[in-house]
Amino acid sequence: MADTSTSAERRTDSDRSLADVARESKPALTDSVGDTLVGIAAYENGEYSVPYRDSSASAQYTTADITAILENIQLEGMGIRAYEGHHGQALRATVRVYEETVTVVVPVTETTGLVAVLQNDGAHDPYDVIQTLEDAAFER
Repeated sequence: MADTSTSAERRTDSDRSLADVARESKPALTDSVGDTLVGIAAYENGEYSVPYRDSSASAQYTTADITAILENIQLEGMGIRAYEGHHGQALRATVRVYEETVTVVVPVTETTGLVAVLQNDGAHDPYDVIQTLEDAAFER
């Protein structure tokens, strides 16, 4: 039988919140993608944290807009087990490519996760962002 547990369920527990993990991941993400980093967020226990967003994101999106986006991401995460069951393996991340931005979501559980947004300049590999976020979540 296929392992249908989420990748997060195979990780160790910690007292650190995902908001702390998101905040602490900024230097590593900046090292990886430089000035193309637009924002970092976490969703956990019905709460949303945006420890970093650049001035362009602040100008384009209100706090309510960002909360709505994170709520939708969290709701989509509730279907992770179905995807994992169909494929017989853990879902590591989802990547959405828009005209101007790329959104990388790394689920930690069905209802928690980390989000990084970068400019869509085509110069950065989203796998680097995924690995950075996974490393941060695993170390928590």
